[in-house]
Amino acid sequence: MLKKILVTAALIALPFGAAQASSGVPNGKNIYAKNCASCHGIDGTVSKFGKDLKPFQARNHRAIAQVVSRNEMRRIITYGVRGTGMRAKKYALDPLEIEAVIDYIQTFDYTPNLANGKKRFEQVCISCHGVDGRSQTGLGAANLVYSKLDLEDIVHTMRHGRSGTLMKANEHQLSNMDINDVAHHVLSLRYKADLKHGQNIFAKSCKSCHATPRDIKLIGNAAQKRSISDLTDQLLDLRIRHGRHVKRAGKGIKNLSPDDVKDLIAFIRE
Repeated sequence: MLKKILVTAALIALPFGAAQASSGVPNGKNIYAKNCASCHGIDGTVSKFGKDLKPFQARNHRAIAQVVSRNEMRRIITYGVRGTGMRAKKYALDPLEIEAVIDYIQTFDYTPNLANGKKRFEQVCISCHGVDGRSQTGLGAANLVYSKLDLEDIVHTMRHGRSGTLMKANEHQLSNMDINDVAHHVLSLRYKADLKHGQNIFAKSCKSCHATPRDIKLIGNAAQKRSISDLTDQLLDLRIRHGRHVKRAGKGIKNLSPDDVKDLIAFIRE
């Protein structure tokens, strides 16, 4: 009995790190210090050695810690990045150690610089997306104002581009800080629908036929199998602007601006 008490007391007295090590749980900070810090710095800020790497300097981990998915971090650590100094760690670290490194990276934080984000957006993005993000440039770029991508998806698109479009990868053209800053600037351009305005439009232009949004019935192909909730915003926009009801609804519908339609859609969905 005395022996059990002494063992228990000894375990309680162990430092947290030692107890963690004895439990078999990898220490992400220690693994990061041994395998990553020489290039990326122990706190995720690039070291002098990392800045001197060719052809591309090491990436700042602080700026991507909260905006790059765990799956992507795992892929990069496991397989490396071709054409850079980032080598595959799959032979040096086991899967649990890689997860522990990701846990440690995700403790980093970064405060985005919106002024820099706006500046870099104007330097790199406006030729396709326009200075206001509405993409009225004739190049078919996505309208960023109405985009539904979250921050992580915006960052992924900026880093890796979008296959089959003019959107090219910017992971070597922009630093991780630039990418984070631009992504937050893009979010700041996002249109925030006005439900009250949408309700007013509905009352003025739609209510004579549809007492409430719930009363809207689809017509045409596959209408019996779909409802308003099944339509994307793009398809719903198309039906509002060009559906068979337009002649009955009159100029009120024809003269709606894109923002008006977004307000109306937001109210219909609400």
